[in-house]
Parts: sequence; structure tokens; C-alpha cells
Amino acid sequence: MTTGNGTPRRWLGVAAVAALGWAASLSGAAAAGVNLGLFTSLTGSSAVVGQDMQRGAQLAVDQINAGYAVPMKDGSTVKLGPGLLGGNVTLSVEDAQSDPKAAMDAVRKLVEVDKVPVVLGEYSSGLTLPTGQYTNKNKIVQISIGANSPMLRTIGPYFFDMIALNNVEGPPMVDMAVKDLKAKSFATMVPNNPYGVGLEQALCDAAKAAGGSCAVTVRYESNQTDYRAQLQQVAGANPDAVFFFAYGSDATLLLKQASELGMTPGKNWFGPEMSNWSNEVTANPAIAQIADGIRGIDFSVGGDFYDKTYAAPFKAKYGAAPATDFGAFAYDATMVAALAINAANSADPTAIKGQVIDMAGKYQGVTGDKSMDKDGMQVNATLVDEIYKDGKLQPYTPGSGS
Repeated sequence: MTTGNGTPRRWLGVAAVAALGWAASLSGAAAAGVNLGLFTSLTGSSAVVGQDMQRGAQLAVDQINAGYAVPMKDGSTVKLGPGLLGGNVTLSVEDAQSDPKAAMDAVRKLVEVDKVPVVLGEYSSGLTLPTGQYTNKNKIVQISIGANSPMLRTIGPYFFDMIALNNVEGPPMVDMAVKDLKAKSFATMVPNNPYGVGLEQALCDAAKAAGGSCAVTVRYESNQTDYRAQLQQVAGANPDAVFFFAYGSDATLLLKQASELGMTPGKNWFGPEMSNWSNEVTANPAIAQIADGIRGIDFSVGGDFYDKTYAAPFKAKYGAAPATDFGAFAYDATMVAALAINAANSADPTAIKGQVIDMAGKYQGVTGDKSMDKDGMQVNATLVDEIYKDGKLQPYTPGSGS
């Protein structure tokens, strides 16, 4: 939600001349439009989310090229195309494979071979942090779509985020467990990556503030075939409530093995950002039954503006409703990138960087207010309480029991 020190040999020396490559290519940018880069997990444990993100970004590109008038907060619109920088907007897509090494290779290709001025992605902080450090070092703009580890704030001036950092998730998660179960002791089970570590800290800080404590904190490695040992650590602490987070296929295995060990996730498990796994769980009726009753939160999208501006065009283009919320965040990231390029009237990453915060603050996002602070991080977040029930996520009121 890192890679080692070794850079693949085929890339040695290329990054050092990336800036020169940009200087040589900018002379033709006005006639050629602009190519944006997207790296997202089209395969692996996060494939459902990644594929939805690709679709959301491509929808934005297609709308721009068709002359769509982009809504702004003040009621005005900005028409970016056809003809942004004298040509179409194109999207180069690379598969991050739900893997940090593959993600780094994907971003190197986008920067060093495709020479994109802006990289969009990813949603896992473990993939986003090292790639963001790389793009920032090479003075290429990166706009994260859904990653929200607090560590992202430290990356640098070429990095921006399209979703609030996960330290906002701790207090409402603990509050829900207290209202529902009068919980005092908590367990956390999170992936051993920047997102998971940040989430664990936020949850345990919130537990302490509420007069409770984390009885056990478990970090697991993603994409494993057996999580019984980690689950037994959680069970052994006998906590009042368990906070767990997992990506897609990891969640199905965690839930399956938890049930086999006699644990009852539907009774006292709580999940931040449950849409990360709900589609994969729903696809497996036996796992959906185990998950039935898990409560949690998600970043909220929806409403008439979202439906009209994003969900309806998405369904018209792809023949199905959006699978996750993250496609909408990808759509917003693409629109903000295009608005910044238009405001800069340039494909120079440094010029674009200078416009991102301003354009994000003026843009009418389909996922809500996209205003950023001085570090390029989202200012506002809207969270929704929910429960996984009858094979889908549904609204939930903490303390109601249903």
C-alpha cells in the first residue's frame, strides 16, 4: 500500500538523462497533445480495483477528447479538448501486478521510455510510496489515486494525493466498535506495508484515546497461501474487537481460514475500507456467508452529481456499473492532471506541478472536494458507516445492531 536498492541493469543510466529527454521532446509537445501514464494492478490480488481504476481514467480521457466541459466549483466549466496542447490526450497503461517490484518497473517504463509528464496511480500505498519517491526524484508529477498512508506526505513537491490519508480512519473505527460491543481491547491484522502500518498506528492511537488498548498487533505479508499462524495470534489475545484490512483475494483466504479456526468474523470483526475486498468476497458465496455481519467504513462517493457525471457515463461506456469507488478517484485524478496541463499550457512536469493544487481546489470532483494542502494531500474526507450483509455492503448505524 518497497523495493530493494538494486535497480534493474537495463535501467541504469536512463534515469540520469530523463530530464535531457524531456528537454528534447518538449519542442514537439504542442503539436502532439499529451500522453498520461497510469500504473495500476490489472492482475494479482487487487485486480478488481485496478481494472476499475483503468476504466475510470480512460473514461475521463475519452470525455476530454470529445470536448467535455469539465465542471468547476464556481459553476463555470473548462473545455480541455479536443486539442489539449494541440492534440488528443492519450493514456499509457502498465500493469503493477499487485506487486511492488512490478509497479516500480511499470513506472520506470512510463517515465524513461514513454516519457509521460504525469503518472497516475496507484491505490496501494506499498506500491505508491517507492514509485512516488522515484517520480519525485526525477521531477515527474505523480498523482496517487487511492493510496493513503501518512508516509506519502513526506515524498516531495512532485507528488499529490487524490484521497485523504488513513489517519482519519482510526477514530470512527474505534467509535463503532465501542458503540456496538463496548469494546476495550482490540486486535489489528493488517498487511505489512506502508498503508497497513499507518492504519495500525491510527487505530491503536484512537483506541488509547478512547480508554482502550491494542492487545495484539499483527502484520502479515500479502499474497501468501496460509495465514493461520497470524490468525492464531489474534485469537490468542481474545480481543473484544478485531480490526482487519486485506486486499481482494487475501481477504477471502483470511476469512476462510479464520472460520476454520473457529473464529467468527461476522460477530466482532471491523473493516476499514471494506470495498477493497467486498467484490471478491461476494463472488464466493461460502466466504460471503463468513463475512456476513462485518462492519466498517469506506470513503463515501455517490449522490446526484456523481451519478450524472460519472456512474451513468461509466455504465454507458462499459455496459456495467462501477465495480468499486476507486474508478471514480481515478477519473478525478485524470481530470485534475488535464486541468493542470491546460493551466500550465505545457507538458513540462515542473510547469504542471505548479498548477495541480490550484486546479484540484477549483475542480468539482465526482468523489467530493478535491482541495489539497500545501503538501499536495487531500484536505477533506467523507466517510460512510457500512455493514457487509446479504452479499453486499449496506449502510449501517453504529449501535443499532443492524
